[in-house]
Amino acid sequence: MTASLGRWGAFLRQVLQSFAVPAPASSSCYAPSMDYLHCTPDTHRQHQAPKMPCARYTQRGAIRTVSAALLLAIAVVAWATVSPAAAAKTEVKLLVWGDSAPYKPIVDQFEKVNPDIDVRIEPSPAYGSYLDKLQVEIAAGVAPDVVELGGMFVSQLARAGALVSLDPYLARDKVNLNDFLPTGDMFLYNDRTYGIGTAYDVIGLVYNQDMFDQSGLSAPDENWTWSNLRTAAAKLTRRNGDKVLNYGIIMYAAPQYWGQASWMNFFAQNGVRPLNKAKTQAAFNNPAGIEAIKFMADFVLTDHSAPPVPQVYSWDFSKEQVAMDLSILPLPFPGLTRSAKFSWDVAPAPKGKFRAAVTNTVGLGITAQSKVKEAAWEFLKFAVTEGGRIVAATRPWMPVYKPAVAEYLKGLQKPRNFARVLQVSADYVIDMQFTPTWYQWSAALGTRISEAVAGKQSVEAALAQAEDEVNRFLAQEK
Repeated sequence: MTASLGRWGAFLRQVLQSFAVPAPASSSCYAPSMDYLHCTPDTHRQHQAPKMPCARYTQRGAIRTVSAALLLAIAVVAWATVSPAAAAKTEVKLLVWGDSAPYKPIVDQFEKVNPDIDVRIEPSPAYGSYLDKLQVEIAAGVAPDVVELGGMFVSQLARAGALVSLDPYLARDKVNLNDFLPTGDMFLYNDRTYGIGTAYDVIGLVYNQDMFDQSGLSAPDENWTWSNLRTAAAKLTRRNGDKVLNYGIIMYAAPQYWGQASWMNFFAQNGVRPLNKAKTQAAFNNPAGIEAIKFMADFVLTDHSAPPVPQVYSWDFSKEQVAMDLSILPLPFPGLTRSAKFSWDVAPAPKGKFRAAVTNTVGLGITAQSKVKEAAWEFLKFAVTEGGRIVAATRPWMPVYKPAVAEYLKGLQKPRNFARVLQVSADYVIDMQFTPTWYQWSAALGTRISEAVAGKQSVEAALAQAEDEVNRFLAQEK
């Protein structure tokens, strides 16, 4: 009711302004053409709009007053006829990063089945400035209603009380999270759900089938272990004298790298995580953690089947410079399908003592400041379910909703084995243990691991130093 009165008041003011009778003024008095009510002396104008003479108060002015009253009466009747539908409209503001175009067909379809809700996509910042923009809007009290979320954002925003727990909505509407691909604890904070996935990824092994054939090796499959990976990488590395023609694999161990396609997986595959279960202390500086990083280092320092750390990003799988690549699937698929001049496919990430594969799925959540939480939930629920089916058809990314995933896979030309990768990895997916200081502690840990893999210090010394650094960052969260 308050919203309706607000719209009604604004409408009345607009009508009155359009027909108001100006006060007496001299012939040198002008008013901006967009503001008839505010007649100011020409020498003190603060508007740059074209100026027009103020009308004098004459008999013609009185006639205009009567005309205004008549038109106002007509307007009242028109408002009474049209306003109920307009007043019933609820606006939901959506903020995402990067290209917002893929959300447009989702919004259009949602509005067709929910004509009482308008979804407005706010201007989309780049990923690097997204959190800053969102935090500024939250601080100003003008937060959007539905927001795109990465795992790091969830922990920061939920800790600050800026997100709404979705658990009551999930329970009420019987939304089963088992209908979505597993995402670990990505959208959880203190055991509460603050987001649902929209765009999925998982670590898998991309390989050059032609290079395997030429080397007489069988293609990787779900039975591959660390031992198979290391042996194959050595055999697939080709040299002409001292010149490397191609490496067997890349070990991503660059300074400040957060390990999504490398050490996060190797830790978990050896039974260790960077942090303890409560995410309050480092948990990697132990024999299992040391063994995992030594395994990475052996490819670079012992077998020379992976590029030196400074050259990690100089060797490109798509250019046939590397035979295998632990990659964030399905990100490389479109490019490889378009341009690869060789046969390629994918396999699950090889297992160590355990099977594990990292996901860094993107999702949607609702802000605590939203004044239209029910409408925001209806859109979020649609976007992650039926919206996933639209995504499966338009293919800007891979959906998370399982029925939509099935449709996405049906339309996927390459690679042939991706469905099997998802099937094998589903029960072993892990998140990256996001916390409010995740950027800082993961960068510190990644830097020390890169030093160990580069041979600049021992693995033991690197992880001991990293343990102290990570714990200092985690202490800031208390």
